[in-house]
Amino acid sequence: MTAPAAAFLLDPGALDAVFGPAEHARLDELLDMGQDVHATADSLLGSPRLEQIEVLIAGWGTPRLRRELLDRMPALKLVLYSAGSIRHLVTEDFWQRGIGLVSAADANNDPVAEYVVAHTVLALKGEHRAMAHLRATGTLLPDHTGLGIDRRRIGLVGFGSIARKVVDRLSRFEHHIGVWDPYLDHADGVHRYETLTELFAESDVVSIHAPWIAGENDRMIDAQALAALPHGATLINTARGALVDEEALIALLRERPDLYAVLDVTWPEPPPSGSPLYDLGNVTLTGHIAGSIGTERQALGRLVLGELQRWLDGQELQHQVTEDRARLRA
Repeated sequence: MTAPAAAFLLDPGALDAVFGPAEHARLDELLDMGQDVHATADSLLGSPRLEQIEVLIAGWGTPRLRRELLDRMPALKLVLYSAGSIRHLVTEDFWQRGIGLVSAADANNDPVAEYVVAHTVLALKGEHRAMAHLRATGTLLPDHTGLGIDRRRIGLVGFGSIARKVVDRLSRFEHHIGVWDPYLDHADGVHRYETLTELFAESDVVSIHAPWIAGENDRMIDAQALAALPHGATLINTARGALVDEEALIALLRERPDLYAVLDVTWPEPPPSGSPLYDLGNVTLTGHIAGSIGTERQALGRLVLGELQRWLDGQELQHQVTEDRARLRA
């Protein structure tokens, strides 16, 4: 059987980070890669094999798959996206072509869930409160009332893949898990809230996992919801900074030093010079590290390889993204 013609179209740094020597060797076994390693659409358009390419391996840095490129690739059957969100990648023309699309988002979501769990545990232990007290007084925190990692109240904004992974990892602590998600009809083991304000009011830790849809849910987490946070609560954002009214958040954190915010994402990103977020003592900025970094990124390549093997074997894909599913994803 002749191996399908394939091409890379992604940032060279992403290519090296996601696909190590073993993964490259496996791709060469399964596909006819030729010399098609491209970082731009113009470069790919210059390939002498363009009309024969059936599989496109994409990732961070892949340009939007517009009609002018797709029209020159009549044999294209499968795009393997070795990263997370595909919002910037696809167009209506792409969906109309019926091309298969795989995203490695599930592998990218694992480290995000671990990050959220780690900061949830630290928040419930009162890490920031204890550190602030120690630095200010040189003494240990004298009162642990309201602290502890068991049987607390966790609120999740959005209940997609990452949020579900967080729930799974937190299950051993027997928390009350609250969820606000307008697209969620039913989910076992969690309590659905009708409004964000209600969720925030009844959560010791709130973690944001909703997709940002520009122009539709900008600053969705507003002053009213933020102000409902109970004493000592922590807000964690690993989704997108644009989902939060940051001016309202900054004002609230100034007014209420009992609250804490762990912001892996901001709007803009990073915060501009002079932003109060840099100076507030009850804010931790981590600079977009929750998703796959360093050695974690090779898990994305392994997921893509597994999906490629299933596709070649005629099996059902486990991480395929359809048009309907894409509209509800980050």
